[in-house]
Amino acid sequence: MARRDFIRKVKKDRTNDPDPDLLEHIQRLGLKDVEDYIAWCAQHGFSRRIDKHWRLRMKEREYATRAVAAARMAQKKQELRRPEKIIERIFKGELRDADVTQPELKVICWAIQSAHESRQTRLAFHDLLQHVSACSDLVTRQRAISEFGWNPGNTFVAGLLALARHSRRWLRPVRDWKPLTRNARRQFASLARHLFAQWPIPSFMDSVWFRGNDRGAAQQQEWFLHLGQGKNIRTADLPLPYTKRMAHHFMLAPSDFTVESALRWGQIHGLGGTCRLVRAIIGTRLGTTFHENEFWTTVLQFFIANPMLDLAHVGPIIDYLHHQRFVAQDVIIGPGVVARRGPPQPNLTMKGRTPASLLRQVDAWHRTLARIEQPKAEWPPSGIDSFEFMEGGEKGGNLRIWTIRELLSTKALVAEGRKMKHCVATYAHSCANGTCSIWTLEVDTFEGRSKMLTIEVLIGSRMICQARGKCNMLAGEKHLGILRRWAEQAGLSLAKYV
Repeated sequence: MARRDFIRKVKKDRTNDPDPDLLEHIQRLGLKDVEDYIAWCAQHGFSRRIDKHWRLRMKEREYATRAVAAARMAQKKQELRRPEKIIERIFKGELRDADVTQPELKVICWAIQSAHESRQTRLAFHDLLQHVSACSDLVTRQRAISEFGWNPGNTFVAGLLALARHSRRWLRPVRDWKPLTRNARRQFASLARHLFAQWPIPSFMDSVWFRGNDRGAAQQQEWFLHLGQGKNIRTADLPLPYTKRMAHHFMLAPSDFTVESALRWGQIHGLGGTCRLVRAIIGTRLGTTFHENEFWTTVLQFFIANPMLDLAHVGPIIDYLHHQRFVAQDVIIGPGVVARRGPPQPNLTMKGRTPASLLRQVDAWHRTLARIEQPKAEWPPSGIDSFEFMEGGEKGGNLRIWTIRELLSTKALVAEGRKMKHCVATYAHSCANGTCSIWTLEVDTFEGRSKMLTIEVLIGSRMICQARGKCNMLAGEKHLGILRRWAEQAGLSLAKYV
């Protein structure tokens, strides 16, 4: 073989074996292989050569990025201009979640593609969406209930899907409904009552449609339908026994409550309690759970019988009683050996207790927690962003740097509890299993660093549900302002009772 022919053959072989930089460039353009790349270059007016200078490749990448952005913008305009047309194409299977830009349309795609939804539900969902997209503001991913945070079910589109799951029990055709307000929450309330209600239903019951699709959500939706038929809430499948007086007060609960809060409202008012006591109670674990109702009813009666007890003590007392009666203990019995034992006082009752004696026991428990050597444990970050905020200035001598950081070990919780004189160390198990995350709010000044608050965030709903200062003091307005800044930045919600 002549030398010249050999060199040509080597060059040809190298041309057919693209370099890694070219393959990475092709991948960033969203193309599959060299043939697609050559065709793309020809289509958009670029050279079909593959051995290009890096500047030419940068131009191609910039062009592709702008083209994709322009296409997405055009798609977004089309979605906003004629959402009912896009919805129809989604139901026909012409568009999937990757083909749409608006979050609410992605929710629709996921619902239609879900294997868990019946044909009846899909048809009813289609009718709902087609009607409301033309005459209301409900085709949106806007959060419906602030208390539920960024839960996937907490959008109006997800709420419409929940209504569709009960389409066999619709009382009236959806096409006969017309909104009388521009407020999306009121529009949804009107639609739900149009479909299901023959009798008045309290506003707080609307929250049942934004809880997702689990068993608890289905149960509460049945309560909505139960009331809509004119039946008494006492005859529904409630998690606690209700008297006639409790049922009466339940129907009068504030409109911004969740159903769980309304159940406590009715129960406590029925037992003779006040609005202030209700709001103190729903800020504790009793605001979301109804287990061991017989015991906790005696606790509520204790608070009602002692109205002069400062309500700031309600949370610490409930934490103490829960820990003593229900929480199993991990005890170190040797180097590296941890034993699991039962609760300290499994038979604890409220008989014979006075506010003074109970507060002494709570204080003693806090001191004990600070001395006990806790089993060492660590857990991964929750994924929620930390926070830093600077105010004032160095020249004015009033510089303050506020920080919120997550506590990720038993050791950190114990140190926090000792410094703040409260029982946050008992949350180690809940942090380790991913139920909640604990954070500390600190401020740095020229005088040093100070701890201000210990904060609990529920992982599932991304809601700030507790914020306590030293000795369980409630958060001040300044600290609440910092929490609101963090919540807005990190995509959290702040419970109204904090």
